[in-house]
Amino acid sequence: MSALLSAGTYVFHDGRETVSRVLSMSLSASTSYQVPVLNNPSTQLADGDLVITVGLHSYAQICASTAQVAIIALFLGEEEFALAQSQCSKSSTAVLSGAPLDQRLNVLQSFWEDHAPIAVVHSDALSLSDRSLRMTKLYEVEVYSYPVVAEERAEKLKALTEVLENSNLVMSLYDSALFDTQFSKDAIRLMFHKKKALAAHSLQLVRAGALFALYSTSQDKLSLVSSYIKVYEASGTLMPPSYPNPLRIAFNPYLIRLYGLVLPTDRYLFSEFGLCPESGCEEALN
Repeated sequence: MSALLSAGTYVFHDGRETVSRVLSMSLSASTSYQVPVLNNPSTQLADGDLVITVGLHSYAQICASTAQVAIIALFLGEEEFALAQSQCSKSSTAVLSGAPLDQRLNVLQSFWEDHAPIAVVHSDALSLSDRSLRMTKLYEVEVYSYPVVAEERAEKLKALTEVLENSNLVMSLYDSALFDTQFSKDAIRLMFHKKKALAAHSLQLVRAGALFALYSTSQDKLSLVSSYIKVYEASGTLMPPSYPNPLRIAFNPYLIRLYGLVLPTDRYLFSEFGLCPESGCEEALN
């Protein structure tokens, strides 16, 4: 496909104009193209345009538009993007949030010695990838998928309580449908009360009381989006979905002490898994 020189590139975050403006300025500064905010998809979009969507709802909105546009999705997990993409008629890709489940399990195996089963909790619409399912069979501890069907807050907590009867550690996926702000807080409180650990999908949850997480910074995501935009503007093609590289890792120091865990060194985490500490890769290499 030839370069789409007349196509426009937009940022769209339905209902969050301030966030859209900040992303617009950041992406415009990091590319040679203006990336304005999209305010009205039904009137502004034309065939061949590129839209950077923020979150699941914004992605669905652009998928429902009549213009034949391409989409780069931001702030979606691997599993939820795979589901959303399968329901969208537009060409789309994503700069993914969180980290691959198999990589998270590998890191966990380097310091977690509890032999109780590990539950991966997610909303019932999502399914784990074949790669992740193969990985769970290689892991020394039983790892099982637990889809939460409930929609009401009390029912979600009841489902999580049932999981904790068999598991001392729960892994969360980057899952907008289940782990909204309120349920994330509820889950942290419940697990702290039950003396259970949460291997989370974001740095924010580690700071709120989860054990550890693999993640990427917003700046890392935007840098990768910028490269995707440049490729699309030059060739009209979308790069495949991917995570920013390298990812970072964060631990909760209080819980590490509470559980008496011995963590691998920053250098080991970098050399073995390609992960950087919160402070950055420079610290891991010194």
